[in-house]
Amino acid sequence: LKIIYMVILETPYAVVTYREPQKVLLLTWLQKPVLSDLKSLYMQTLAFVKEHPFIVKYCSDLTLMGSFSREQENWLMHEFYPEVHHIINDNIFVAVVFSESHFNAIVMNYQATTMLPIHQIINFNYFTAQDEAVDWLVSVKKGQDTALLTD
Repeated sequence: LKIIYMVILETPYAVVTYREPQKVLLLTWLQKPVLSDLKSLYMQTLAFVKEHPFIVKYCSDLTLMGSFSREQENWLMHEFYPEVHHIINDNIFVAVVFSESHFNAIVMNYQATTMLPIHQIINFNYFTAQDEAVDWLVSVKKGQDTALLTD
């Protein structure tokens, strides 16, 4: 399987690429952005998604930047993700990649959060390796397609 990458956007803080064979949009963070830069990058990425609404698999690699701020998380959950769902109008799969230490800190400090309606349409999974995250994205949609055929 030849991996074809199409660079959608490149900034000092992130690179957004589209992996054609797997139909995965990959957002690799290089450093933590300020909120305005984060919004700008996500809105530019959303413009690409509007032109390609069949893309329902996303990978966000936070390995180099660490976690989002509370303000950034709130914007993503309450404003951005609902807008993505409005455009795509289908289940969305998001693989988030953390560094090993960041992942362990999250697991150790885990606190249950209130489920937002967005969690019913956006399926998150968490990884410490980008390859594992992309493999999950590829398999989860195939699994769903198979399940739909057998029903």
